[in-house]
Amino acid sequence: MKKNNFKQKSFISIATLIIASVLLLLGIYFLNFVLSEMRIVDSHTKASQAYYLAEAGINEAIWKLKNDHKGVSEDGDKAWADEFIKEPNCESFSDSFTRNTDYLYPNSSYSVSIQNSSCARGEIVVVAYINLPNGSRVQRRVKTKAFKTINPSPTRNSGVFAGGETDSIDFLAGYMNIYDGNIFSNYNINLDLVSTLRAYDDPETEDIEEGKVAAVNYINKSLFSTIVSTGRCAKNVCNPSQACIDAGFTCPPSRISMPMIDFDSSDPNSYKSKAQAAGTVYTAQQFENLLWGNKNLTLNNPVTYVTGPIELKGEQTLTVNGVLVADGTISIGENFCWYKSLFQFRCGNSRLIVNHQEGYPSGVLTKKRIEAGLYADRIDVDGLLYASDEFSLVSMPSVFNINGGIIARKLTLVSIWQALNVTLNNDFIREAIGIPEYSPIIQIEHWEELY
Repeated sequence: MKKNNFKQKSFISIATLIIASVLLLLGIYFLNFVLSEMRIVDSHTKASQAYYLAEAGINEAIWKLKNDHKGVSEDGDKAWADEFIKEPNCESFSDSFTRNTDYLYPNSSYSVSIQNSSCARGEIVVVAYINLPNGSRVQRRVKTKAFKTINPSPTRNSGVFAGGETDSIDFLAGYMNIYDGNIFSNYNINLDLVSTLRAYDDPETEDIEEGKVAAVNYINKSLFSTIVSTGRCAKNVCNPSQACIDAGFTCPPSRISMPMIDFDSSDPNSYKSKAQAAGTVYTAQQFENLLWGNKNLTLNNPVTYVTGPIELKGEQTLTVNGVLVADGTISIGENFCWYKSLFQFRCGNSRLIVNHQEGYPSGVLTKKRIEAGLYADRIDVDGLLYASDEFSLVSMPSVFNINGGIIARKLTLVSIWQALNVTLNNDFIREAIGIPEYSPIIQIEHWEELY
């Protein structure tokens, strides 16, 4: 009997030990499972946090591309908004920075870098880190391509633009060369007597929109006049049609609104507001006194505004290192002599020189007319010539060079035996009108996550 009791107790003890071992193993397995799940959940949580940190870095980079201008940012980095688009360094612009982001997640940070492939187009790479208590860390890497689109040319790449819907570009024994651009009229282009119009395509560039002569209505040419171009686009001629289409014109071309300039609104960016802020607003009489007091006058102000007409005469040389703006007509060399009184006068040919300063608009702009006559000895302009009314050259004896463009309601060239040379510079035109080269909007080409 005792022997059976012993066997029974031994069996129970062994069974209990086996069950306890199984339960222990199950407990250990369950504990490991729970701990593994917790680690997985924590890993996913930290990975998600790192990814959101990387997104925050991308968003900071995009903010910098929009708002981080020279003189505005004090974060010690380069001025991204300027460097991203400013030539010549924008072609290879690169920069990087690191941010501590403990205020978002403990023991976290991200590094941001940008590398341009061309101006206004770059790749942003952000690597986000979260340091773990065991000495390891979670890392996420995100990259995207960001770019700004180029604003279209306000004159459809035309170095000479006439915006009047019933006003033509008229040549009467006129001679004009247009380089690297087109000539456009919202009405007619007329060549009479012995006139010459040449629109050249630069063979060293790949542009296909150069060298076109375009009119919404008709291109008219007398027997002894000459047009040399890579394409003519009008109601009466569209040859070759593909060249006109490639240049962005329909056949015949549709109207293009004349670009408007903010001369004198209350907006702080209007030309008069800028001149008022700089103290460079003159009446017509005050500016005439300046000219009389210095026959070789140089204006170094970014903007000089005259509330009336301007006349250069009597051996006057005016050099403008910026923009000269007038409410009235601007005339150059219409009169040989300038008489202040019977014994106060001076005589001679007059000259206008406009120089472009980096980062500022340049040109001569008026609400009315620009006129140049027989006694205009030299006119060299790096910038925009803009007349809300007519641009007129009559009996010009000298070569007239413009690097930029001409915009007017109507253009008239009479007896121009020395060439009027116009080289299109869209940057100068945009600056004078107030249109940035690139859109302010940052476009995202794609967003990619890498581990």
